[in-house]
Amino acid sequence: MTVVKGQASPGQQKAYQDGAYRHVYTGGVAIPRVDLWIAAFLGLRRQDSAVGDAADPSSLGMSPVFAFLCSCALIMAALAANASRLGEGWAVPTFYCAIAAIFLPAAARIIHPGASRLERLALIMIVTSALFVVRLIRAPVAFIDHDEFLHWATVNDILEAGRLFLPNPLLPVSPLYPGLELITSALVNLSGLSVFAAGLIVLAAARLMLMCALFLLFEKITGSARIASIACLIYMGSSAFLLFDVHYSYESLAIPMLAAVLLASESRRMERSDAAGWSTVVATMVLIVALAVTHHLTSYFCMALLCSTAVMECLRQGASSMQRQRAILLASIAVIAPIAWSKIVGNPTGSYILPVLAGGIHEVVQLVSNSTATRKLFVSDTGALAPAWQRYLTMAGVALICLGLLTGFLRSLVFNGQPRNASILWPPTRWRLWRSSLLVVLVLVTLAYPVSIIFRLTRSGWEIGNRIGSLSFLGVAIVVAVAVAAFWHGTSRGWLRAAALAAAATTVLIGGVISSEGPRILVPAGYEVSADSSSIEPMGISAAKWTREWLGGDQHFATDRINRLLLSTYGRQRVSTTLESGQDTGMAITAADLGSMERKLLIDSSVGFVMVDLRMTTGLPGVGVYFDGGAQDRNHTVPLQSSSLLKFNSEPDVDRTFDNGFMVIFDVGRLGKTRQPAAPPRRTGEPVQSLGRTDGDLDDR
Repeated sequence: MTVVKGQASPGQQKAYQDGAYRHVYTGGVAIPRVDLWIAAFLGLRRQDSAVGDAADPSSLGMSPVFAFLCSCALIMAALAANASRLGEGWAVPTFYCAIAAIFLPAAARIIHPGASRLERLALIMIVTSALFVVRLIRAPVAFIDHDEFLHWATVNDILEAGRLFLPNPLLPVSPLYPGLELITSALVNLSGLSVFAAGLIVLAAARLMLMCALFLLFEKITGSARIASIACLIYMGSSAFLLFDVHYSYESLAIPMLAAVLLASESRRMERSDAAGWSTVVATMVLIVALAVTHHLTSYFCMALLCSTAVMECLRQGASSMQRQRAILLASIAVIAPIAWSKIVGNPTGSYILPVLAGGIHEVVQLVSNSTATRKLFVSDTGALAPAWQRYLTMAGVALICLGLLTGFLRSLVFNGQPRNASILWPPTRWRLWRSSLLVVLVLVTLAYPVSIIFRLTRSGWEIGNRIGSLSFLGVAIVVAVAVAAFWHGTSRGWLRAAALAAAATTVLIGGVISSEGPRILVPAGYEVSADSSSIEPMGISAAKWTREWLGGDQHFATDRINRLLLSTYGRQRVSTTLESGQDTGMAITAADLGSMERKLLIDSSVGFVMVDLRMTTGLPGVGVYFDGGAQDRNHTVPLQSSSLLKFNSEPDVDRTFDNGFMVIFDVGRLGKTRQPAAPPRRTGEPVQSLGRTDGDLDDR
């Protein structure tokens, strides 16, 4: 310590060592110690990372009151969803307000240190259940999201054929990871429920299991129920949490299984007796294998987490040889299980994932080098700009997460120090003195969050960024929770600061939902062109059911992105996709003429029927593509022309089998075959339907 005059007293030396914020000179001028302010902001010192936990007795506290408030908010959400189907403009903002009304009051109570552990857990379960009901309100009678149809088709195959691994052209990798479908089909057979009802039960159980497992996991690795509950709140701010991870998709079951694996592995480490931990080790190994047959990407992420944890456990001072051996054993199983399963089933994940990953990385490189324009933020593929309030809330949510990471990253590492007054950051002799190896790994996982933001700025890498972001939130949640409890809220017991932090957490939640769903969170009043859930409507469903009733199942169809989903599930037809055959039949449908190349494409793909949807001529695709998303399909600047879609009418070898005025089915099975003499017509189904539209009714666009 340096002073202008004289020597420092023992009291001054102690104040300096304890982190005094000002240096007082003999002249009476107080100069701020900027380095100590920075250290306090970042949490470099042990005393700045201390967290006080409530010592209240266990009770449900105010949780019944918050349950009532959530039920009132759900009524508002239901009214908003119904208003959206009627075309009311206030529906979407009101729906988002209902989500905020579910989350905000409970978040304020959870952040406040006065809540007991039981009350915190009860509030987490109440909010989780209410947000799942939001998903039911949005789609109460059937699956409507794109990925749900992909796995619905696999369940139908299992139920009808009674065996696994039947090909699914919509998503060839889906039948090879049938964990979700096996549970659903078993429930359908046992209960007699529909696939939709059984799927909802499975998803609800998985969602509750996820949040319960995360609470117990975060509590174990931090030793604080308060931090654990706040971390669960922050995790809900992931863009995939509210809707994407409760779609009927294998990731919706895989992430809860991942949380269970991490909880079991951490419970194993906490066992006092080496012999007592083997039952937990065996249970963890079973969960790892089950995860490996449920979802490829999540099992690879689990492998990375457990391998990293094993390395950190080997480095940690104080870890017993048995603890290290068990960590290495679990990491080995996490490596062997997904690789072995991929070899057994002939996993095509490489051909499925690598092109998307390569395209995303290529666009990121171009973005960094300024050689290409980025994806326009808040602008849809149809050119529509998101409302200002959605743009500002999304940016505010990302900014708040980044601020939480800035103030919580080093603070979490310091908080994880093993001795009472030790930091693993300094001095170097304490770098290996941490309590939980998994906590260190999760803190490092947060480095992937900025990477996910960069990927989301590109067109090809958006989906990659969304997946990375949802997985990285396992670390983001715990780091931001430590920052909230130790820095932003500290020892305060006032409600004002708790309410302000709850409002910030609510902003993160709403911003995450907007970045994932935006204006399409609710089903609109009218049909939208190639906009996934906004394009699923009765006309398309009716046409798909007609094909099954009058043409029979298992016919080979070529059609657009939306009708492909409906034909595969409601119609039980085979559909042509680039993923399965490598042939983009959409090029033959959109071509101006049915030339030799288009004929060869349909013949080589063994297509028997072509379904065209003339509604595609009314607008650009909401998701950017009409068909399989090839280079040609992504370059549309004007809607498709009706003359191109109806060119099959002039072909002598093509019959028009179905026509409801907007959707037309052409029988192209005789293309390329020797023409036979005409035979008297034979009734094989319902007569051709027509609503009085002639071929010239739709002008070329």
